[in-house]
Amino acid sequence: MEELQRIIWISIILIIIISVKDKIKMALPILLVIAGLVLSLTHLLPSMDLNPEMIFYVVLPPILFDAAWNTSIPDFKKELPRISLLAFGLVFLTTTIVAVFVHSLIPSFGWALSFVLGSVISPPDAVAATSITKNIPIPKRLTTILEGESLLNDASALIAYKFAVIAVVSGAFSLWEASYQFILVSLGGIVMGIFIGFLFLKAHRFINDNSNVETFAVVLLPFAIYSLAEHLGCSGVLAVVVLGMYLSWNSFSVFTANSRIQMGHFWEVMIFILNGLVFLLLGMQLPKIISDIPSLQILTLIFYGFLIFLILVLVRFVVLFAFPLFDKRDRNSKGNHSQANKEYLILSWSGMRGVVSLAAAFALPVNIHSGQTIEQRSTVLFISFIVILFTLIIQGITLPRLIKLIKPEPNDSNDEYRLNKLLLEKSISYLHQFSANDHIFQEARDVMISKLGNEEIQLLNKKENTSGTDRQSECKKAYFQLELRLAAYQREELEKNYQQGVFPLETVRRKEWELDFWITTIQHEIEQINYTSPNP
Repeated sequence: MEELQRIIWISIILIIIISVKDKIKMALPILLVIAGLVLSLTHLLPSMDLNPEMIFYVVLPPILFDAAWNTSIPDFKKELPRISLLAFGLVFLTTTIVAVFVHSLIPSFGWALSFVLGSVISPPDAVAATSITKNIPIPKRLTTILEGESLLNDASALIAYKFAVIAVVSGAFSLWEASYQFILVSLGGIVMGIFIGFLFLKAHRFINDNSNVETFAVVLLPFAIYSLAEHLGCSGVLAVVVLGMYLSWNSFSVFTANSRIQMGHFWEVMIFILNGLVFLLLGMQLPKIISDIPSLQILTLIFYGFLIFLILVLVRFVVLFAFPLFDKRDRNSKGNHSQANKEYLILSWSGMRGVVSLAAAFALPVNIHSGQTIEQRSTVLFISFIVILFTLIIQGITLPRLIKLIKPEPNDSNDEYRLNKLLLEKSISYLHQFSANDHIFQEARDVMISKLGNEEIQLLNKKENTSGTDRQSECKKAYFQLELRLAAYQREELEKNYQQGVFPLETVRRKEWELDFWITTIQHEIEQINYTSPNP
């Protein structure tokens, strides 16, 4: 009951922080971490332990599944060589370099424990990066690489972490055995993700047309497959990622429209809450972490953490600039930097660490097989915490400013126009080929062809006007804002008539749904105008 009360109070604080976020003008992950630090230092709220099992088995699976579900498979395949370099090559290289540095810097750290620390802080948390850059236009492939890196680097880092922990606990380590087990564990996770996804699609026909059951089943899947994969000695991370991609690829033909809408809204709320809670809890871990650290060592360990932060930044810069991740096709672009160099710079500075790293540090066993205590466990925790803070605060605060400063070319704004034009042309062609014996259907077809023809003309006019002045955008925004006021007025009248008993609730709810859909469409149009309008 006490834990439940803490969660309720933390949730209330989360809502308050989110409500004032826009006024503070700070990215939400950074704001939540800072708020958690303030709460822990002022003791305004009792500290709540960050349970590694909760992170690995409760928080990580849905976040990974949601990211995999929303990943473009064609884009992911196109960027797979670059993603693999970052998620595997960079993670292992970072782990090794940090381990060598820590082993030479801190004499009490053996090689095994040094590799534990290196594997803990090696994987960047792209949830933080994408949350910080969410409202800033950046090239689509940068987002694809960042999200793809986060899908795979947790797997590589956690597998390396497990072998390092085994070496700490048992005192024995074999590189060849570890390499063989890494391949086996990775392949096992991939195969399990495909197999469970295939079984789910086969069993799906028994729950078809029931959106509630479909949503509940899909929500349970990532938790179940992660737990099963870890129990069988496979990579739970890869199993969840592959399952999410497999189901996402088949979602267009398998799930009903109601199910896709319901799942989308449910997952959006769920992931929003999980991300908010874990970043807030991350900042609240300070009292527990420093409880076993002598006060005289705190400043020294903070300095060590800052040096490791610099190493992480330097290694990521060197690797990204040493390998040809992007084409040099735009050397003639205007400005001092080519588009490729701008993308290198943004990607290099997007190496924030997050809650998975701290959870891995917390999961480090207290004792080895002989019963002796791992004396440096608290030091590993504290250094990991400090490194995470440096990456979130320093890189997180400066990343949006860096993007606005170098101004990379945004995504092609013609994608939506070309898709709408293609669907209109295909629809008109389909209707022309449609044969109907019933004259009523024939008349309906002619009306629909005429309507689609008018929509095509409007689409072409809209395309011609995209290069107009800002006044056109402002006029369109004013029109949509007037529509919002009209919808709000209709809602007031709807509420008034319902409260007076003029119409039954069922009829009112259907009209309310229509108004909600209308308002959502208007808000989307306004967001599109804000997104495509040039920044002042």
